[in-house]
Amino acid sequence: MGKGLLIIVIGGMMAATTLSFQAKQTALETTKVQTEYQEEILAREIARSAYSVAFRLAQTAGNDVDQALANVNGTTTAGNPDRDGEMLGNYQGGDFAVQAYSVDGQNVKIRSIGNFGEATHTINENYTVQLLTVKQQSRVTIEFLQSMAGYCSAIFLQQFVPNTGQATPAGAALTDDARYFTMQPEMVFDAGHNRAQSESRNTPQDIILEPGTRMNFFIGVDKDCSEEGLWEESFVAETYDWVHNALEEDVENLDDLQEGLYSMIEQNEVNDQTWRIAFEDLRNFGQAKHEDIKANSYGGNWNDAAQTYGGSGWTEKDARGYRKLRDFGWKPDFSDQVIEITLTPCGGLCEPPV
Repeated sequence: MGKGLLIIVIGGMMAATTLSFQAKQTALETTKVQTEYQEEILAREIARSAYSVAFRLAQTAGNDVDQALANVNGTTTAGNPDRDGEMLGNYQGGDFAVQAYSVDGQNVKIRSIGNFGEATHTINENYTVQLLTVKQQSRVTIEFLQSMAGYCSAIFLQQFVPNTGQATPAGAALTDDARYFTMQPEMVFDAGHNRAQSESRNTPQDIILEPGTRMNFFIGVDKDCSEEGLWEESFVAETYDWVHNALEEDVENLDDLQEGLYSMIEQNEVNDQTWRIAFEDLRNFGQAKHEDIKANSYGGNWNDAAQTYGGSGWTEKDARGYRKLRDFGWKPDFSDQVIEITLTPCGGLCEPPV
């Protein structure tokens, strides 16, 4: 009986010890999970805070993409934006690294990495450059500059007019958020290709744009040139093989309109209400090839491993100060239809001709 009691006592002690060990083990594991969770939260907060700072720095550059990059990444010894630079720092016991880089030569992506303990959190978000926005009541002039294309394309203007409580314009429709009226597209150049500079003409003077209007331009590609020289009073989608937008539309938030895959938009160096829009009319190339050329220029042959043509930047300018365009055909060249848009303010006194 004594031995049996001893065995029971020892067994009880061992069970208690096991339970105590398991409890401590569970507590340690719980503490570890809680610590990891807290570190993840802090890493996320650090990344978000650093992104917010970088966004504000980019925002102060307005529409100047190079200055936005320099504000975040710093500059080289030559004074150019340091495209490989980073904004580094410590915050709340952790650290961060932020880099801004040009996605396509026009829009800026900001990558923010926050670290705390063993946790890392990354944010990749775009800083949207505001393009083709009317500052004050203006007349619009659209000038055809050049075309190096095999296909014909017609060029249209699409307006998004702010909804200020006015009556719905004829033929217009409200956007999903009811902030804008989507106007019917207006033809500004009929279908054509390889047009001579002498064929350029200004648009009618009755196109008046109100403050806050978002403009978009698009080409309707006519592969067999069956519509060449034909003027349309209204846009008929079935007429064209496909459409390429200067700005990609977001019907939920027009403030986030961004440069389209098949367009390259440049603001004039002197007048911030003048833009050149260069369109690519082919659909033979993927997104990476379009974005590489827009960011880095034409380069040579495509390197599939590095995902680049190897361009070293847009160093050549044309007579108007824009990137010098060339004609290739076997890679995106953005020289197929090229126009320049100028807004001329009229002090609120614009009146269409009678």
